[in-house]
Amino acid sequence: MTSTGTRPRPPRRIVLVAGPSGSGKGEMSRRSGLPALALDEFYRELDDPGLPRRFGIVDWDDPASWDAGAALEALTALAHDGVAQVPTYSISASRRTGSAVMDVGEAPLIVAEGIFAAELIAPLAAMGLLADAVVLRRPTALVFSLRLARDLREHRKPPLTLLRRGWALAREQRGDVEAWRRAGMRPVGLHGGVDCLRGHTALAEAESHHRAEARTPQVLRIAAVAVLREGERGTELLTVRKRATGTWMQVGGKLEPGEEARAAAVREVAEELDVRLDPAELEDLGEVRVAAANEPDTLVHASLFLSRAAMPADLRARAEIADLRWFPLHEDATGVRIAPLMRDHLLPLLRAR
Repeated sequence: MTSTGTRPRPPRRIVLVAGPSGSGKGEMSRRSGLPALALDEFYRELDDPGLPRRFGIVDWDDPASWDAGAALEALTALAHDGVAQVPTYSISASRRTGSAVMDVGEAPLIVAEGIFAAELIAPLAAMGLLADAVVLRRPTALVFSLRLARDLREHRKPPLTLLRRGWALAREQRGDVEAWRRAGMRPVGLHGGVDCLRGHTALAEAESHHRAEARTPQVLRIAAVAVLREGERGTELLTVRKRATGTWMQVGGKLEPGEEARAAAVREVAEELDVRLDPAELEDLGEVRVAAANEPDTLVHASLFLSRAAMPADLRARAEIADLRWFPLHEDATGVRIAPLMRDHLLPLLRAR
């Protein structure tokens, strides 16, 4: 069995910041001195089917216009790895125009700001990554003026549309702030919010040091299955992303009490893909111990298996799996976070074979 160490690196924590459009969320983040991810970069493109509409245009204030899964992927990568590929979005064109690498270095805390930040409270809390969630509360007339000035300056939409949208948002602002509060976000002013973020920075630094030095990580026993196929770009590896997470990994999961690893591998594939494998056809690739992909202060002791069984053409994600994707085995998976088990063990092993 190989190992990548006895103690995983504590992930960075994340503060979610919501507030009305134009209220100064980005300014508050900049004043704090913390690395900040603008969640507006994860809007869906104009030609995406099913986008909600309002005022004769797409309703960009509806969460359905936003890709929560992609935002969660980027935040998970930033928290664990410190680097993520982030799209560049043009509000005026309603399209992604490119992407950029965001590197937060050794910062122990990250700000994620946007009107849809509350959508990420539950998944980040479940992964142990949430430090706080706040909503910026400022006078309605001030927010209306700041928003209109910004939107006109950046030519976001036609002036008449901006005015109509601005008046509607102003009427809804009090209710929106209350909804954010009910979702679990604490109301703060601009200066109080800056002080709050700076305070969290000092706390996160101390907590990170304590977690790294003092806590003994728990160990999860899992079975992992590398499913391969021959595709147009050569040999491809099946990866899955579990619900409310941002990491791509191999098929598999935890062993049940008294269960053998091979039996667990067969059971997990059946649950996640609705595919029944022959246990005798699973090739044993050995065991490793490595940092868990989504659980902080946790290691996984993994039994690895290889399957070349043919997958059905209509293969779909099931159970706790949100999505699946085939990655070319001999190409780097850029722009996404790969689980440490896959990145550091499975991929090198399979490529060497």
